[in-house]
Amino acid sequence: MSNNNYYGSGCSKRTIQQLPIPARKGHDAILNSGYLEDIVNAIGGWSCQRVALVHSKALDENTEVIKKLKVKLGSFIVGTRSGVGAHSPYEDVLDIVKLLNEKKADCLVSIGSSSYSDACKIARLMQANLAPENLTEKAMEALIDQERGAADGLKDPKIKLILVPTSLSASEWNNNSSATNPHTHKKQHFASEHAAPELILLDPEVASTSPRKLWLSSGMRAVDHCVETMVNDKCTEDAFCHMEDALAVLIKGLRYYKDGEAEGNHTELLDGISQCQLGSRNAMMGLLLWHIPMGASHAIGHQLGSVCGVMHGVTSCIMLAPVLRYTSSKSEKQKQVQERVLGIWNRILKSKEQSLADAVESLVKYLDLPSTLKEVGVEKQEDIDNVAESTLTDILWAMDPTLGVKEDVLAILESAKSGESENSWVDGGAPV
Repeated sequence: MSNNNYYGSGCSKRTIQQLPIPARKGHDAILNSGYLEDIVNAIGGWSCQRVALVHSKALDENTEVIKKLKVKLGSFIVGTRSGVGAHSPYEDVLDIVKLLNEKKADCLVSIGSSSYSDACKIARLMQANLAPENLTEKAMEALIDQERGAADGLKDPKIKLILVPTSLSASEWNNNSSATNPHTHKKQHFASEHAAPELILLDPEVASTSPRKLWLSSGMRAVDHCVETMVNDKCTEDAFCHMEDALAVLIKGLRYYKDGEAEGNHTELLDGISQCQLGSRNAMMGLLLWHIPMGASHAIGHQLGSVCGVMHGVTSCIMLAPVLRYTSSKSEKQKQVQERVLGIWNRILKSKEQSLADAVESLVKYLDLPSTLKEVGVEKQEDIDNVAESTLTDILWAMDPTLGVKEDVLAILESAKSGESENSWVDGGAPV
């Protein structure tokens, strides 16, 4: 296994550039952050005076995280929004733009999961690309290349953005973000070269307030990022070795989280969170540095989420194994690379899974997460057809002509209905 110096289980605070590329100069992340101190230092360093805050409603209702920030910033907060819908609906994005305009905000702070991160990143883009009198869903949709499901090359945003993520979906690292059209229920993508946030704060204590299902399922999303990069035909050897490290850190971090939770060991749980946060960042490097696109699990998952309302992250729990099983059966080359990844997986967990699809299913079940469409109430053929149709125009599907036609999507979705195999950890125990 390769050795990347970004990794390690230590909990020391440090600042890194988000990505080692010129476009991210001045765009930093703080590992093992203390969100209160770091937000205050950032807005002071930027001389910002008018902060808009968008935050998780549950985080505000169930914890002191938001209350403490409001007290700390005081009159610097000029406007707030509590709650963003799953998969970042257009209307929520536009409401945030209106808040920014009305309050003349010079900094936007988001605390929440990937729906919050995406909504805030896109809101900044819409503020820069749509006139205040033209903030409509129709105007947003008009920016989209409908064949690709994406609006890119937009004008860069103008105000500062700080993201404090509470999940592992890792959208915060990407300058490309997605939102859902409420009329078509299709997830569309928006980007510009400098659309990434100025600052990402990875605070394990804040993340520890996230519901276990959200945290663990978003962890599977990060695992999906690793796996779909490693099995992609465009994956270079350098990228593969990097993703191998990320996969190891993620899987071990998820185990530490689950074990720490089960044993009431908060220190172990926080260590697992810290590892997972860094692992989820590095799981995005194949896409963001080597430009290796995600595959069918992500393409179908985007639309399964927006069309059927399946929770972000849970889409990966359900779709990754069926996609791997299907693609392995269709290509000898794909079968071979999956066997290579499986060898790494079994070595990390000291397991003896027979296929990569089986290994993914076993991890999902160990984490007590849904693994089939039936478990999330997606059984109507009409819904499955709609997901398949939308997938064919998802940007990820459109980027890879080898992914196939509607019948391929339907075949994968069919195998995801109730699962194709029953798997368990070796000797019935947890991975070690």
